[in-house]
Amino acid sequence: MLFPEIKNLRVVGSFTKVLRKDGLLLFRPAFRDSDFLLDIRFLYHSDFATKWKILSSTPVNKGLSMRLAGVDSFKKASFFVGEDFALPEKELIGKSMDLLIDSPVFDLNGAKIGKIVDFRDTPTYSLVEIELESGESVVLPFTEQFFGFDNGRVTVLRLE
Repeated sequence: MLFPEIKNLRVVGSFTKVLRKDGLLLFRPAFRDSDFLLDIRFLYHSDFATKWKILSSTPVNKGLSMRLAGVDSFKKASFFVGEDFALPEKELIGKSMDLLIDSPVFDLNGAKIGKIVDFRDTPTYSLVEIELESGESVVLPFTEQFFGFDNGRVTVLRLE
């Protein structure tokens, strides 16, 4: 990585298409719940950690249309197509449930009981699927009555 001060980058999406000759790009988020990306002001190239200022970001049918500083032509924008972009992990905490997929899950005694494998939406709350150490799966409401968080650690409060 060229810039060691930018650590723990997590891919948040990629540019998939140049939308206009003036360099407007289509950004496809990597997460289902990606509304938080509308509020970010910078993206980092995932391999080189180069920082790119976002001038505008607008939701569109297949993602976000984004304009980056210094990218003002089709030719310049073409270099971004197919490239992954990231944010520092510390900026992503609490922003997307998808980031919790593959996270270990612990019981109240601190023993690992499994890992998160999926989220499903309901009209009032999300459901989380946990693959238990035994290989079985359980689905629980992703609410404060069932889950606790302490320093990024996911704890199941009730398995009923």
